[in-house]
Amino acid sequence: MTGYAINVVLAALAFRQLVPTAHLLMWTLGSLAVCGYVGLRSLYRLRATQKKTSVSPPLRPARRLLLFSALLALPWSVLGGLWVGSVGDSEIVLVALVVGMAASGSVLLAPVPVAAILYATTMLVPMSIKCMFISYGNHIVLGALGISYLFFLAGLIASSARIFAERLEAVERLKHSVTALVSAREATERAAMTDGLTGVANRRALMERLDALGRDKTRSTEFGVFYIDLDRFKGVNDALGHAAGDALLQMAASRVGGIVREEDLVARLGGDEFVVVASDIHGRATATALAERLVSSLSEPFQIEGQRVQIGASIGVAIASESNAGGDLLLKHADLAMYASKSSGKNAHCIFEADMLRSAEERQGIEHGLRTALARNELELFYQPIFSLIDERVTGVECLIRWRHPLRGLLSPAHFLSIADDMGMANEIGAWVIEQACAQAANWPRDIVVGINLSPLQIASDDVAQRVENALKSANIGANRLEIEITETSLLQNDPLTLDQLRRLKEIGVSIALDDFGTGYSSLSYLVSFPLDRIKIDRLFISQLGSSRQSDLIVRSISQLARNLNCTVVAEGIETPEQLQRLRSLHVGYGQGYLLGMPLPARGATELIQSTKNNVAKTA
Repeated sequence: MTGYAINVVLAALAFRQLVPTAHLLMWTLGSLAVCGYVGLRSLYRLRATQKKTSVSPPLRPARRLLLFSALLALPWSVLGGLWVGSVGDSEIVLVALVVGMAASGSVLLAPVPVAAILYATTMLVPMSIKCMFISYGNHIVLGALGISYLFFLAGLIASSARIFAERLEAVERLKHSVTALVSAREATERAAMTDGLTGVANRRALMERLDALGRDKTRSTEFGVFYIDLDRFKGVNDALGHAAGDALLQMAASRVGGIVREEDLVARLGGDEFVVVASDIHGRATATALAERLVSSLSEPFQIEGQRVQIGASIGVAIASESNAGGDLLLKHADLAMYASKSSGKNAHCIFEADMLRSAEERQGIEHGLRTALARNELELFYQPIFSLIDERVTGVECLIRWRHPLRGLLSPAHFLSIADDMGMANEIGAWVIEQACAQAANWPRDIVVGINLSPLQIASDDVAQRVENALKSANIGANRLEIEITETSLLQNDPLTLDQLRRLKEIGVSIALDDFGTGYSSLSYLVSFPLDRIKIDRLFISQLGSSRQSDLIVRSISQLARNLNCTVVAEGIETPEQLQRLRSLHVGYGQGYLLGMPLPARGATELIQSTKNNVAKTA
């Protein structure tokens, strides 16, 4: 608009002595008024657009542009149409101004060809037509040139409009491609941070959130990490299939997301493990309340494929502080607390304590040593003698595994067997025990029976019977020399594979003894349905003999029941002469315990067996 106004002023100065002053003044003021109106309207709309305010003009943008084009061209149309042929030598200035304004305006308006052509036509046609009616000079030629130039401008405008449209289309395509690329990148980034099954965050997103919270020194409150492990998920997955297991994981993730706040993070680590990062925790009370809500929600039944499924959750909580704000360490602490929660009975929560870290370090040391214990011959079998309570003769032994740890000395099974089970080494160690026990039995008299304890996990192995048979053949001893001791838990599981392995052991000729009888969920049904050879009364009842009438009655009843089922009875944990005398009066035939004989290494057990045989021979 500034250039337009300058040209108006220059035209007024050029023609001030050639055109009546009143006419020139009217033209100048009118031209400047048009320039001001169009300029102000354009500025108003520009600011309104920038402020995103609602503007409701009477005309649509295209029609408004046509109007502005016509208004801007009109003063120059008047200038050329009225004064061409009457300004003498200054006529060249007039023609130059009109043609120049037509050309420059057309170029600017070329993206909207209709407006550009209207603008050029309004300027050039009046002047060209008037020139054709002026007979002197070259005005007719000038008029024809004006019309010809108008057609040239029209072609130029059309060409420019086409180029502009092509460039605009190319820009739009590029914009679309860039938008698609950005969208694809954002989708890829989201996928890289999201668990594909449940839709919650994945491990990468979890660690980034933990690291960000750990670096944030402006936090005025603590944040907590809640490590969630679904209880009994494997059973559902095995029983109903992986599809049902996936559905259960999705439902569990949804429930967790419904408990926490929007600003908290829910992530799945993998399998049936989830983590919640709660960013605004006010001490243990807040953490406990959230953990209890999570446990309660996940304990409610799920409906999967028309079936009612109930699981539960064990949750470990670690609360961030200056000493443990690192993401990896927090996650480790929450994991330790979760395992403590599982150990306490599942479907519960536990907050991390420093003692858990020490226990975990001890466990890691045990795990590390167990991996090489067999190869280094650090495992050893001890044998606790089982005596006949009639003649105090050794009739058998119970194998008890020990670990001669290079740093911690001789360790009992309580220190490492459960860890070995968790590490998946139960069958490997069990196979070693079977082979060693059979090999040692070959060195003893044929009437000595060797008892081996097998856990429910080992019994459930599909090759335990074959391993026993191979060990017997390798040691060249009869199957009647071996006795497998199981707990009530093995029978109560009613697992077809377990029962099949026990039946195969019986077919081989191996005896089956029920260990720790009376302390579990004792049921007479499996005593009838499964032919046992021996029942071992738990030490709990033996320790109370003479001081508890109920214990006396229980021991007497078990002894009578065993005789009726053609089973022998062994009393465990005999520690006093009074207990021994009482057992004899209750007609219990066999016993073991520290009073009679402590667990001994192979050489000591061999000497004891020979000694008792000699004593029996002397008294015979």
